Amino acid sequence: MMDNRVNDQAAFLLHRRDYQNSSLILELFTEDYGRISVLAKGARKGKNTAHFQPGNRLAVGWTGRAELKTLVQIDSRALPIPADCYLAMFYLNELLLYLLPKHDAHPRLFHQFQRLLLQLEMSQLEPLLRTFEMDLLEELGVLPDLAVVSDSAEAVTADGNYGFIPDRGVYPALAQTEGGYPGRLLLALQQRQFEQPGVLPLAKRLLRQIIDFNLQGRTLQSRQLYQQLQPKSKPTRH
Repeated sequence: MMDNRVNDQAAFLLHRRDYQNSSLILELFTEDYGRISVLAKGARKGKNTAHFQPGNRLAVGWTGRAELKTLVQIDSRALPIPADCYLAMFYLNELLLYLLPKHDAHPRLFHQFQRLLLQLEMSQLEPLLRTFEMDLLEELGVLPDLAVVSDSAEAVTADGNYGFIPDRGVYPALAQTEGGYPGRLLLALQQRQFEQPGVLPLAKRLLRQIIDFNLQGRTLQSRQLYQQLQPKSKPTRH
């Protein structure tokens, strides 16, 4: 059971929703207590509304033994996240919100997440996102070893071709199989060699398979918003 009173706990806001007339329910990712839900009474009408924004590094305190804690302390420091990276931050928050079980501490992942937020920039965005996806899936124990064939424990070969099933892992496939994964790219992804040609597109496709499997049917609003923001192709003139 969690402590009745916690003070000065490092945290990030993953999600907030209105509660009754003036309060908020906050979903927080904390350093020592994992993901928790906290009731912030009167937060929508108070003087400190700036605290309750994504992208802030929080110091929070709460009380209570029930599932929903009561916020009793909050301070915040805004991180220098570029405006064009806010959608990426929204995506990462959703991953943590939906994939992390409540009350499981993940301090190493917390610091990886904090480091990522401080590094966000559009020029390096995709490698940063793929790295954190791998960090998260590895922390949760759902990232298979991409250098080993799952059923036989044989090593993946650079000249081989493979298929992938999220809850099974890598398996041999025919070379002409559509949608297969070249062994050399799987080995490079296992080593996180995103600078290698072809690794980033493969990483995005394979990691999405694992993420979608573990989301268990949940829809990420950040993906929908990203699709809505993409420029529509002009109609083809015949």
